[in-house]
Amino acid sequence: MIPSYVRESSTDLVLTLQFTGSTDHRQLAALAEALRATARELVPGVDALTRLDPVAPLLIDLPAREVRLDGTPVSLSHTEFEILSHLTSRPRVVVSRRRMLELCGTLGERDRAGRSVDVHVSRVRTKLGRFGRQVTTVRGAGYRYDPDPQIHVVTH
Repeated sequence: MIPSYVRESSTDLVLTLQFTGSTDHRQLAALAEALRATARELVPGVDALTRLDPVAPLLIDLPAREVRLDGTPVSLSHTEFEILSHLTSRPRVVVSRRRMLELCGTLGERDRAGRSVDVHVSRVRTKLGRFGRQVTTVRGAGYRYDPDPQIHVVTH
């Protein structure tokens, strides 16, 4: 567990608890309350907030448009991120090739559309390293994201 803090304004203090693996959430809640109480004692009038962040080998932060693999930022093109975002926000749901073409911006462009989806998905898989296998091809139907407990997807 790695505690850290960020000062949001003159009266706000955000305490972030990062944890790995399975953790007793009652213990985390008790620790978070103890940290808030300590912060209020040390800084009178502060509004201390806590945020619990599981540390996962692969972090996909959709609102921040950020992907980290083992703590290292993964550089995705706009289209690659759109594909990954669309798939991860709908786990286990097959996304049609037609929808993927829309995300790639090549729907209706016969010359460019040919294999563009395959190329973009292949690049996403490569950039996700050992987690690339979580983006599955469903023959004749499209693509699907299969969740993994070592992947944390932030949706809001």
